[in-house]
Amino acid sequence: MELITVTMVTGMAITRREIEYITDNQGWVLLYGRRKVGKTFLVRNFIKHDDYILIKRGGGALFEKGPVRSCDDNKMAMALIIDRIQDGKTIVIDEFQRLPDEFLDRLQMVHPRGRVLLLGSSMKVAKELLSSRSPLLGLLGEVKMGLLSPSEIFIGLSEVMPAQKALELGTYLRDPWSIPYLGGSPSETMIRILNRSKEAITALIGEIFLSDERYLSRVYEGILRSLADGKTTLKEVADQLHSRGLIKANDPSLIRQYVLIMSSMDLIQKIPVNNKKGNYYSIRSKIMDLYYYIDEKYGLDLGGMDLAMEVYKERSPRHIESFIGELLAEIMGGVFEYQMDPDKELDIMIKRRNRIILAGEVKWSDRVRKKDIDSFSGKVEGLKCKKVLISKKRISVDNIGSLTPEDLLEMAKKIKR
Repeated sequence: MELITVTMVTGMAITRREIEYITDNQGWVLLYGRRKVGKTFLVRNFIKHDDYILIKRGGGALFEKGPVRSCDDNKMAMALIIDRIQDGKTIVIDEFQRLPDEFLDRLQMVHPRGRVLLLGSSMKVAKELLSSRSPLLGLLGEVKMGLLSPSEIFIGLSEVMPAQKALELGTYLRDPWSIPYLGGSPSETMIRILNRSKEAITALIGEIFLSDERYLSRVYEGILRSLADGKTTLKEVADQLHSRGLIKANDPSLIRQYVLIMSSMDLIQKIPVNNKKGNYYSIRSKIMDLYYYIDEKYGLDLGGMDLAMEVYKERSPRHIESFIGELLAEIMGGVFEYQMDPDKELDIMIKRRNRIILAGEVKWSDRVRKKDIDSFSGKVEGLKCKKVLISKKRISVDNIGSLTPEDLLEMAKKIKR
């Protein structure tokens, strides 16, 4: 795949695979995802287009080119857009869901003339556009844009820093809006983001639910806070929400639909648990997880650098494990799972076609102890798959592989090539 720069920070290149799809697909495209994932930046800078049109909140539109650059009337905006399409132009329509429903009917009438890229931040509208009742069903290529993939952020960061630091920072910088805060050590970067973006994270969550549910539900935020507080199953989350008076009973079915919506928005991560029906739930954006954890425990009063550093050190091992698990699943074309049996708990299990192809454990300390190696050997004994210990430095153990950050980086680059 051709290297395409999407975000530049101190000479660092981050690439996004969505560009390749949009570039190769010369038809009409719907690009959607929550705010602050880089949709507008990607299209305006890396997709050839004749005009970029932003639909205004109060009605009307702003036009990048042409004799009319701004109008406050929806009907006039729709007419100008249709004219450009009929002229065979390639146009980008950002926040298209702000226009009346009749706009979609008018688009259907001019298809397939021109080329249209619809950008939307509302998951609800995007789903409706792809439903069986939509006038544009079958006329649009669908691209959902979420967080940067583990390999994208890891490879990008490795261009300007050592592999270990790139992996540790990549765990937290998958949210594109956080990248400009990059600087110094991983813990210093986290502290900078948390100190400077307290309001930004709250506003981001508020905008997501304002767009899709018309209000920021206390249940949605309660779920995020519960996950940050260490609850990992729907039963545990429901228990806490019930105790706080947010749901009428401690029944997981009452929050299941909320969790599905939040998963579709890349807010919640669902990791299967090997040989069990349940799943392990967590907040997908680890910087957001830190934010809500601190807010739950300390009310966002960081109390200076020492407390923030303490929180980062406490949470980062599990966050790094999750990042490496997702990275290996991406590299190996499998599914990342946990094994949580009391006597055989494993950090990482990768499955393909329901068969275990890798069992791994992350030991992210400066020194891996012999008892840790022996414990892992006992857990994976009898498993017919690749068995690896992932650590900062290479270790030598019979019948067990060793992966370092440098190894993971080379593997990620290989699948990209």
